[in-house]
Amino acid sequence: MPRRETLDHLARLYAASDDPWDHRTSPYEAGKYAATLAAIGPGPIGNALEIGCGNRTLARRLADRCDRLTVMDCIPAAILSARKVLGPVPHVTVLQGCAPHDLPDLRPDLVLLSEVLYFLTPEEIAGLGRWLLAKAMGPVIAVNWAGPTDEALDGPQAVGILQTVLGASDTTLHDGYRIDRFTPPGGRPSGSGPQLI
Repeated sequence: MPRRETLDHLARLYAASDDPWDHRTSPYEAGKYAATLAAIGPGPIGNALEIGCGNRTLARRLADRCDRLTVMDCIPAAILSARKVLGPVPHVTVLQGCAPHDLPDLRPDLVLLSEVLYFLTPEEIAGLGRWLLAKAMGPVIAVNWAGPTDEALDGPQAVGILQTVLGASDTTLHDGYRIDRFTPPGGRPSGSGPQLI
């Protein structure tokens, strides 16, 4: 799981607010969500997985495009917030756990990694990549802040580690963040979104 100091830091943030990055009100976050959903495409997506769902703001929008959606996070307060909103949605499953150790037994048609990779260790990112190679049936969308973080890795470094396992990604650069689209070997084209260039 992520380093203990990372988990403690995230737990403190969620103890102070159920929306520590202003995901529900920030114009920047709204623009990033719109770009992420555009990269994913309108769907329908059969079976999607979001790793690091936070307080569910993006997951609630993604759910409308999916036949089934599984979301997970390792911070109990984030999961509590997510369950309040997503719990009543019948085709959404909310799980508490850390990637890659607690990943569910799924063959997802889409995997979303939004602002989560740099919280993991290099070994965990590599392990996640191996899981994706074995399990992902469609695209993997990774969204990462492009600037410095308070973690050992920044976004580009974290994506670089994932690229060593999954291969090259199609990347689009935005104001302060990047979106990388991977198609793991063996994954079938999902038709869930345009190829990024």
